Amino acid sequence: MKSIFTISLCLFIELCAQVCFAQKKIAILGSSTAAGTGALPSDSSWVNRLQAIFRKNTTDGIDTSIDNRAVGGYVTYRSLPNGYPTPSDRPLPDPSANVTYVLNSSPRPDVVIINYPTNDIVNGYAPKEMMDNLRLMFQQFNANGITCYITTSQPRNTATDAQRTILRQLVDSIKLNFGNYAINFWDDIVTSDGLNMIRPEVDAGDGTHVNNLGHRLLFQRVAAKNIFSIGAPLPITLKNWEVKLQNNSVLLNWNTADEEPNTTFEIQRSDNGVHFQSIYQRSGAGRNASYSWTDVSPLNGKSFYRLKITELSKTIYSRIIPVVNDKKQLIISLYQDGSQLHLQLQANSNQTATLAIINYSGAVLKKQSFDLKAANTSLSVPISELASGNYFIRIKTSEGQNAVKRFSVIK
Repeated sequence: MKSIFTISLCLFIELCAQVCFAQKKIAILGSSTAAGTGALPSDSSWVNRLQAIFRKNTTDGIDTSIDNRAVGGYVTYRSLPNGYPTPSDRPLPDPSANVTYVLNSSPRPDVVIINYPTNDIVNGYAPKEMMDNLRLMFQQFNANGITCYITTSQPRNTATDAQRTILRQLVDSIKLNFGNYAINFWDDIVTSDGLNMIRPEVDAGDGTHVNNLGHRLLFQRVAAKNIFSIGAPLPITLKNWEVKLQNNSVLLNWNTADEEPNTTFEIQRSDNGVHFQSIYQRSGAGRNASYSWTDVSPLNGKSFYRLKITELSKTIYSRIIPVVNDKKQLIISLYQDGSQLHLQLQANSNQTATLAIINYSGAVLKKQSFDLKAANTSLSVPISELASGNYFIRIKTSEGQNAVKRFSVIK
């Protein structure tokens, strides 16, 4: 847990330095988390913590101001520009909490932070709707010379299993679409068991919002972004992260871009997806590099791997990839990487097998045969043609083995 709470002191020094030489204005659009729900007292909310840091470090008597327009229960449609043609079953923009209001405010803000973590999805809106709305707001602000940051989705216990899966997939969509202007509000507050729930120690008690500790972690993510900095170094890009069972070992590969000097990597392993131990460490090789390492003594049964990346300014973690070191398990690994679905399969003997992708209505959308090897088979399946939604992948072998896994596509 210590690593979750640790944010390098230099982040706050950098933040203070920004504030001292230029007082600016921030606008916040969003829902209950940005409005401060779950924080007691309200000064503990992530937005008010941000304001307190600016106020504490001012040297000229002029605070960097924050205009918080977030309203509990709101969805992204509420912050779209005035007159936007919303569907008849969607709420209209709120002229006191939307893009138009911010653009017409005086003075205009230098930075806008948009924080809509879960409400669109639990209200049954399609992920594409939410992403389209975020993209529209982002483009409107950028077109008017205002820097805009989009926070990722957040875990929510009161959502359904399918909705929690969508919320997890939206993290990747938001990072992909907004790059350095995405703020990760997921990793520090989600459980590590793959259930995409709020960590118990940061749950405000309602399964929807985070408590003071959770708000503190969200605030630290915003502080680490250095939101007023011009020409700040881009965060490291983890271009690829693969974990594969290979004979009696586990092969781990990763590729990076935009490494800072003195970057270090740790491979961490867990038997339960919650508590991780470092099993390998190495220094970064350069700005764009490829790495590989083999765990020659993997755990028996199911284990979990993640990559810890430490830079001078921050520490980040890769997604967690499970591996099953058990020949009785047909599908031992399944994960998505862009428009590809990657599987690792293991059988008791060489044989033929059939793969099928099935939608929730039971229709078979794709089917193919392939050779399955006794030792290990890696398979990549294109899924770019699939619409956003939930699907099943089914593997049947000629010897009668059958395995089914669920996956989601978000565009």
